[in-house]
Amino acid sequence: MKRLLITVIVCTFTLVATAQRVEASHIFNGINTHHMESSCIEGSSLKPYKLTLFSTATTRDRRLFDYFEESVEMHEEKAIDKECGYINGRLYYGFYQFKPNKKGKYRYLFYRNSSLREDEPCEITIVYMEGYPTLTELKKIFQK
Repeated sequence: MKRLLITVIVCTFTLVATAQRVEASHIFNGINTHHMESSCIEGSSLKPYKLTLFSTATTRDRRLFDYFEESVEMHEEKAIDKECGYINGRLYYGFYQFKPNKKGKYRYLFYRNSSLREDEPCEITIVYMEGYPTLTELKKIFQK
């Protein structure tokens, strides 16, 4: 149990640090992590995908849905490329690519609000990825 708690804490801090990389730390600031599931992957397991960081957070707490959606939409203007889908005027999914950082790593933010469809779980998922694949390469990876 203690090991699990330490893993969750480390992943949560990593996710917050990740969010700061895309100037989105406000998405995660002040949110009780008991209302989110998060994970973070770094290292050699990502090498086949040319990624150096993969972080994700999911919440089923409806009280956070509007906050997450508004926070993600604020990043649209900073994205150098984006693809978004809407259902009834609400952001259903968003895939954003940001300028490479100083080390030349691409940065991506993915958002999906499954609660907008009746046949999907009532949850929001946010994924942050950093690494060297282009947007085209990343899309091919996820289409497999």
